[in-house]
Amino acid sequence: MKIKLPVSAAKFSKSPTANLATGVLVGVGAIFLTGFGANTVQALQLKDKLSKAFPAAEISSVDCKAGPGPLCEVVAGKNVFYADRDGRHAFVGSVLDMKGKKDLTDERLRQLAAMQDGEARIMGASGPAAGASAQPSAKAAPAGPKVDLAKLAALPKANAVIHNPGAAVKMTIFTDLNCSFCQRLSADLKNVKDIEVTEYLVGILGQDSIEKAKLALCATDRVAALDAIHAGGELKVSGDCAAAEAAVKANTEFFHSAGFQGTPVIVRGDGTVNEGWMQTNELRAFLGGR
Repeated sequence: MKIKLPVSAAKFSKSPTANLATGVLVGVGAIFLTGFGANTVQALQLKDKLSKAFPAAEISSVDCKAGPGPLCEVVAGKNVFYADRDGRHAFVGSVLDMKGKKDLTDERLRQLAAMQDGEARIMGASGPAAGASAQPSAKAAPAGPKVDLAKLAALPKANAVIHNPGAAVKMTIFTDLNCSFCQRLSADLKNVKDIEVTEYLVGILGQDSIEKAKLALCATDRVAALDAIHAGGELKVSGDCAAAEAAVKANTEFFHSAGFQGTPVIVRGDGTVNEGWMQTNELRAFLGGR
């Protein structure tokens, strides 16, 4: 069976700027005439609605004054996405400031990562010493929490997409196909051939994430299927995707049982975990490669 996937085949658009360009910004002045109290109540109501729509997303905050234009910023673990104020539409991906030439989502994710790093140090968790730079070093593999390797080994490789099988350096990643930083990591790794990547697809950003992961794992060529899902194109799937659906469920259950909060999750050979995107040189240092 062949399935044709446009670039924005998902329930939620991969290109928030495209949605904004179609007139979402109309009426922004009127929207921001509401007072602080009204905004707070509206954010709480929207958080409740989104939590019910995305029960696996663990939404920590909704801020209708921080989002771009009339959109509300939604923080779920270490991921950020956006929703309109009545919760009818959600936008997953990077929002670009065309005038300022900035990736607003990237900027916000870095701010959140710095805050979470600071909170971890205050609570005594492993991480950079107080006063040290929050930026990862390309010279030393940073310390971090560890996953139970026996439990990870019990997660079937049949549940994963394997890239560069047989390469000397090994790593495991957990990704949600609606996560913008997962897509960035995937793009980076396309040019890396000396790292074997075992990629488990999870569905933490809603039903659309689950459907995409199921299609990828049901495809006759899983690597090509990921390219089609990210960029739009055609993929071939088997007639029965029940096993793929069960695999996505098992991957997602493992993700939550391991205590992971956001994607991508990168696990090196000794079980040390990094939650979040890393530049390629930092990734190599983390993995103990070049």
